[in-house]
Amino acid sequence: MKDLRKVVVDEGNYPTVEQIYERIGEFREFWSAAVTSEEKNRALKKLVERIIYDREGNQVELTVCYR
Repeated sequence: MKDLRKVVVDEGNYPTVEQIYERIGEFREFWSAAVTSEEKNRALKKLVERIIYDREGNQVELTVCYR
């Protein structure tokens, strides 16, 4: 039940189209200037809030939560 509440809260905070374009622009700037893996990770954090994975045997299901 706790996980379901979290999903409902997360889905209520959709970004606007302008916010999405702004975040993509920031990502592109950071990514093109990135040299190290750490810098690339910081760039990705401009777009991705978290990645959730569910592993069952040899199967892995990924859910990407964008900002």
